[in-house]
Amino acid sequence: MEIAYRPADRRLVLRYLGAAGWAPDAATAVLLDKAEALVRQAATPRGIWRPLPLAALDLQAAGGDLARHLQGCRSLVYMAATLGTGVDALLRRLEVTDIALCAAADATASAAIEPVCDAVEADARARVQAQGNFMTGRYSPGYGDCPLDLQAELCRALDTPRGIGLTVTPQKLLVPRKSVTAILGVADHPVAGARAGCAHCLLRETCAYRKRGTTCAN
Repeated sequence: MEIAYRPADRRLVLRYLGAAGWAPDAATAVLLDKAEALVRQAATPRGIWRPLPLAALDLQAAGGDLARHLQGCRSLVYMAATLGTGVDALLRRLEVTDIALCAAADATASAAIEPVCDAVEADARARVQAQGNFMTGRYSPGYGDCPLDLQAELCRALDTPRGIGLTVTPQKLLVPRKSVTAILGVADHPVAGARAGCAHCLLRETCAYRKRGTTCAN
């Protein structure tokens, strides 16, 4: 599905830049506006989702946090979203021409993928609810103790290379870079899922948020 581009949340952009809560000065505001315009021009937002039985996922290999998130669910929704290859090309060009603008554009693109994910999730949720069921929020590989190895499984199940041009490298990274895969649980009763904690997170030792005394949930 093709998705209309929505401007990145400026507060989230600043958070990705390590400046959460800061009010940008005039020069920074101009830089961020330019980054937003460039990302908007380069982006081709697309998404895909698919319902699958709970048995499609080996929960024992997916980590305890995801298992808790899916507790009480009887089936799954796999989803993926991307801003497209144009944003990758933009960032590569800015890396060698304007490093400050590159940082702003990178943070902007990281924030701009969130509305794309929201749109894909909303489409799936509407269809799930139309069938009288309920759905958790999305949970992505790499969050908590959920391994990045699941990226390849999700992309195979969704056929993302043909569907939205999304592939996985041998290092389990997504290409294009500004892309997201996620799993959601479906049940016949209201379910909220569960947040992963810092204790089991794969990035616990290098997390920039924890170094600043906060978490990625704040």
